[in-house]
Amino acid sequence: MRKIRFYLLLIVLLINYQENKSQSINKKAFEIVKKIPAEKRITYAVHVNALTPYELYLDDILIDYFYEDNMNNTTELNPYLLENGKHKLKIRYLPTVDDIFSKKGLLDPRDIYTREDSRWHVFFVKLNKDPNVPLGYTNEIDYGGSELKIIPPPSQVPYWEQEWELDIKDLPYKLKGWSESEDLSKMDKKNLEKEVLTKYNEFSKMLNEGKIDEYLNLGKNKNYELDICTYTTAEQSQTDYEENKSKMSKLCVNNMQPFNNYVMKLYANGRLVSLEIPDGKYKSWSALMSKTPKGRVTSWGVKLHKPKGSKDFEIIRK
Repeated sequence: MRKIRFYLLLIVLLINYQENKSQSINKKAFEIVKKIPAEKRITYAVHVNALTPYELYLDDILIDYFYEDNMNNTTELNPYLLENGKHKLKIRYLPTVDDIFSKKGLLDPRDIYTREDSRWHVFFVKLNKDPNVPLGYTNEIDYGGSELKIIPPPSQVPYWEQEWELDIKDLPYKLKGWSESEDLSKMDKKNLEKEVLTKYNEFSKMLNEGKIDEYLNLGKNKNYELDICTYTTAEQSQTDYEENKSKMSKLCVNNMQPFNNYVMKLYANGRLVSLEIPDGKYKSWSALMSKTPKGRVTSWGVKLHKPKGSKDFEIIRK
């Protein structure tokens, strides 16, 4: 009887330890954010006016994509900026819907630039965000000075890529992220894919069985870093957690889909890995997907890394 009580007490202590550890990590993030003056809470972003589908990469990480024509979108960079310094932005232009049917799937130079008032625009901007003002930020943006020069292809091509070096100077934080993680490109590709698929199956099983808190706790280091780089308050972080938990409880339980169609992708020069849908309607979506009886399909973003010296993968970004 005493042994049973001892083991029960041990289990309770372990649970409390894990909860306190998770809470201490969150508290540390919020303490860091509190010490950053409002005027120094800088958010870097890229704004794209696109006449064609495109993919946007930062330091060899796919951070955003649109596979429809005529887009006008802003993508925040902070979640993938670990520290100040030189960073590489790349955009990949893809053929339009018309191109696919009329030009054998080739991108035409005129899709990107026909004349000065009818072309792509890409702006690299620095924002002082404030949700309490109409625009969502308080500083003035020099769009003329923040535009990144676009050079159209000389002829029809399957796709067209352009890169710029960004000089990031004003981040008030430094994150570890995947900066010291294992280079997965050095692993045997088949063995790596087997390990990653095993991990994805673990995630899928958790979500399918309704172990939402258990799954979300796997991303505590991800959440810690994201709370810092997006300057999130404790209240907002808790609200986001509860909303995410509620959404997953409704959409994931008994609805997770098998991994029948995926491709393994390495990012950040081999430091990050994910399984993604390779083509079709859900191209570039995470292969960790749910589908409700009513047909609602949802993708749950997961980018993994393997910390130095670790035998296991961890969730580090969406």
